[in-house]
Amino acid sequence: MKFNKHFWIKLFVIALHANEIFAAFSGLYVDNGKGQTVIERFISRKEKLKFEREMLSILGLPRKPRKVFNSSELETSAPKFLLEVYKSLEGSEVENDFNLGSDDYRSVKESDAIMTFLSHTDHVNSVRHEKGKRLWFDVSDVPVGDTIVNAELRLYKQLNSEMMDDTKCTINVYQVVLDLNGDKQLEFVDAVNVTGDYEGWLVFNVSSPLLNWVAFPTSNKGLYFSVHKHLKSLHEIHPENLGIISTSSSDGESQQPFMVAFLKYGANSQKAKIRRIRDTTVRRKKKIEGSSNQKTNPFYAPESPWSLRNCQIQTLYVNFKDLNWHEWIIAPDGYAAYYCSGLCDFPLNAQMNATNHAVVQTLVHLVSPADAPKACCVPTKLGSIAVLYYLEDNNVILKKYRNMIAKSCGCH
Repeated sequence: MKFNKHFWIKLFVIALHANEIFAAFSGLYVDNGKGQTVIERFISRKEKLKFEREMLSILGLPRKPRKVFNSSELETSAPKFLLEVYKSLEGSEVENDFNLGSDDYRSVKESDAIMTFLSHTDHVNSVRHEKGKRLWFDVSDVPVGDTIVNAELRLYKQLNSEMMDDTKCTINVYQVVLDLNGDKQLEFVDAVNVTGDYEGWLVFNVSSPLLNWVAFPTSNKGLYFSVHKHLKSLHEIHPENLGIISTSSSDGESQQPFMVAFLKYGANSQKAKIRRIRDTTVRRKKKIEGSSNQKTNPFYAPESPWSLRNCQIQTLYVNFKDLNWHEWIIAPDGYAAYYCSGLCDFPLNAQMNATNHAVVQTLVHLVSPADAPKACCVPTKLGSIAVLYYLEDNNVILKKYRNMIAKSCGCH
């Protein structure tokens, strides 16, 4: 059977329109009671956008970041560092390429969000010293109300043919400040001793400068670091003579200097988040109570097979690719949220994980249904997830979100 060229063109056009149709509609998938996930119905673009707004609100984002990354960017030092931290949080084995120590893991555990910042060479002007290097980081995305648990500057030292022995050197980091006359001055921040035959990441504590920059944004004039050999006098040398990478290296950007901030949510940001969740819950509750067509919702349809079971945990997976969030979310691809569904009818057996209060409420409901409603099937244990994503520019953030996964269910 022969096909002419015009037929193939028409077929290709039809295929393109089909892709647009399927891109505009996503499906609502549910458990059919037989251990299978099936599509209940397609959701419209309007419903999808509303769901996206609600999810962004939960994530604490005013809008979807416009950043679109490609896989090569994950080889850059900052996102590569956070990807290693993310894997450690997920319990995966990591190679520890970034020399993560006990202090780092303690900071990771204590923090709610971890942000990284790549250096910007276009903001750097010379200072009175010539041999050292100056770095500048855009930290405007750090919320003012958050607590800085820790902040680090990370510099990579590679082996250099000029100095590959055990010669000792000191690397000093300073904050660039302006004096009363407007001249640039240096304030000491931290120092690390290293030998010429060492290769790897060097870590400096820069919590104090970051605290100043967040409180007073115009004071951010960057950092300055210098290298001194341990001779009778601390002779200053060029950082590259020791093998310190101060810009993108010839091997790519995997060794580019970056800064990392470990943050804990402040009281104001927590209140705002709680208020957003409360408002969302109230709106959802009003909509459910005011809806006259609950049969269109599979979770409320009395004839649905999953509504006839006793209270138990059900499968629910949120796929970020369905929302086109894979363009700015590095990890994960999505997450298993789960949900609780089923009946809390008398008698409440042990499998229903019912509280004593739920048992009493059920008994009262049996005697007088108008005085007390049935007990509800709700999550009894919730888990958290970590999400690694790009912000508006090249800054990368790893956030922990609590109470995002239903771990177990019960009648309450």
